[in-house]
Amino acid sequence: MSKTLMRGLALLETVDLYGPITIMELARRSGVDKSMVSRTVSALERDGWIVRSDGKVELGPRSALLGHSSVGALVVRQAEPLVHAVAGVTGLLTQAYGLIGTRAVVLAASGGRGPSTPAGLGASVPLFATAAGKTIAAQLKRAELDRRLPSEPYPDPAAEIAELAGFPPIAGELLDDSEQPLSSGTATARDRSQLDDQLAAIREHGVAIDAGEFHPQMGCVAVPWPRSGVPAALACMGSPADLAHEQPVVRAALSAAAAAGARPADVVARAADAIRSEA
Repeated sequence: MSKTLMRGLALLETVDLYGPITIMELARRSGVDKSMVSRTVSALERDGWIVRSDGKVELGPRSALLGHSSVGALVVRQAEPLVHAVAGVTGLLTQAYGLIGTRAVVLAASGGRGPSTPAGLGASVPLFATAAGKTIAAQLKRAELDRRLPSEPYPDPAAEIAELAGFPPIAGELLDDSEQPLSSGTATARDRSQLDDQLAAIREHGVAIDAGEFHPQMGCVAVPWPRSGVPAALACMGSPADLAHEQPVVRAALSAAAAAGARPADVVARAADAIRSEA
């Protein structure tokens, strides 16, 4: 495939993640020479893929139309009402992830009862780390997963996750004023053997629980949400203490949302049943 085409697509993806963004910052984040970025952006701007405003670039109207009828777009439309329903009944940041290339990518998100934030739309995590990434990895056949994993030992993803476009709002929701950085612990798989053990447990129990893989105040519960052509996952994020305390409701809401043909009303009903059984 043309390097020019791939470079243009990569720049559009970076603008989507971090825009509005300056040409200088776009060059830094993409690793492409500034003059090349400037020429590519000018070409993309002419056809409406990108627009400029106040010295920054962001996606244009033509980008918004791309893929509107694709399988991925359908998954996004299905995910949005469900993550809002789960967030509403749990009060937790809720995200839907889908497999794109070698990554688990945030397709839809809702900030629960707290302030609404972008919550990392378009951000991605590797398949060997995080509850969401491993929940998607657990849905893949071995040979298919092999093609999507890096060489062993797997790289430490903590610094990369801290740089995600959606991390600041997530950190603001979950973390105290502590400046303790993200740090990979023993739950982060370093090789295929360790990852296989973790994936086997997810398949057996139907859920992945992260009780602080990268930070003691940041946890996650994720369940498989298999879609036609797009392995996916639904996840709730919160402090490990909150997730443990609310686990029956969180599990019930996520399981209801992940069921075939689920509707927001189903999520609310299952969560209400869980609350009554706990009373």
